[in-house]
Amino acid sequence: MTRRKPALRAWFALLLASSGASAIEVPTGSEDFTLEAEPLVQPRIQVDFDGPPGAAAPSGHANIDFFLRRARLLVRGTAYKQFGFAVNVVALRVGERGNLNNVTPILQDLVFRYLPTPDVSLETGLLLMPLSHAAVEGAGYQSSIDGPGNILLYNNARQLRETGIQIRALVLDRRILVRGGFYEGARTAGATTGPPVNPNGIPLAGGMLRLNLVGDEATYAYPGIYLDGKTRISVGVGGQYQPRSGGLRTGSSTYDHYIALAADLFADVALTPRTEAVLAMGGYRFDYGEGNARTGYGMHADLGYRWGPVEPQGNFYWFNSDTKKNSFLKIAGGLNLFFVGHRAKIQAEFASIITNTSLERTPALHQIIVQAQLAL
Repeated sequence: MTRRKPALRAWFALLLASSGASAIEVPTGSEDFTLEAEPLVQPRIQVDFDGPPGAAAPSGHANIDFFLRRARLLVRGTAYKQFGFAVNVVALRVGERGNLNNVTPILQDLVFRYLPTPDVSLETGLLLMPLSHAAVEGAGYQSSIDGPGNILLYNNARQLRETGIQIRALVLDRRILVRGGFYEGARTAGATTGPPVNPNGIPLAGGMLRLNLVGDEATYAYPGIYLDGKTRISVGVGGQYQPRSGGLRTGSSTYDHYIALAADLFADVALTPRTEAVLAMGGYRFDYGEGNARTGYGMHADLGYRWGPVEPQGNFYWFNSDTKKNSFLKIAGGLNLFFVGHRAKIQAEFASIITNTSLERTPALHQIIVQAQLAL
């Protein structure tokens, strides 16, 4: 037991760590308990021009916005070596287009964790659902400014989070990552005049299996770029399924099944202690039933190369709706300046976004974004 406890303690610290950022340690007066707080803010300047009606300023000229993309307070702790928790409260898009009326912080994550062995974590609470590497990346630790959330068409609207229970485990000498469980998924809340969604109340089943070709990833949320001089390369497949929780069939009182499938590659290659190359790409199939606008194929890719504190990067996100009524394409590129890793950085990006609505392609929306980040 004297050897096992330090190993558990070190593994648990890795699981609770948010890579690329430190945290404020709160004294607890006992070695059985630890407590840390990590605030993060992301002020943004965003210029929107061209695009469909309403995308730019009312006059049609470029619209300039000053707002907070994200303000977050993450609190995490451990108890008795094998138990832990994390609570993440976030306010999103504070002041965008002058809107300060709905600045209501939301509970984005609440994780209770138990470690029966160093490489296995059992978790319950409000969780990130697994599907691909990009699906469980931390929003403050990516190479691109915004992740591919627009093509991750989960059947919920809570920043890809769901209440549930899951397991995360590294097996076979940490070469295989298993991450998955059961989640609340779509439900009909309260009385309804129409047919109920998921009438049998069956949870959503979701999971991801990854092969670690080089290195491994033990944290709850993964960075899109690590900045630590270590190489990590992995490939993965994932899926989600929930019966009768997709789209309502036309002319029917029955909902189709919801199915999501993914395959992806993540490579963060440290070439020297001060340089690294990043390549991440994934393909998706979302199925809400035939004729549903959210049924279709998606892809995303991120590419970057860092010299010391400077990283040019490019990314794209694409979703092709089977009905052509919900298609989406974003192509972007920019420059990142890491002053103190992910703790203090500035990101600049130019993006072109095209959407399809009612079978018509809208004019491309163009964006210039400059975003700063400070995490303590």
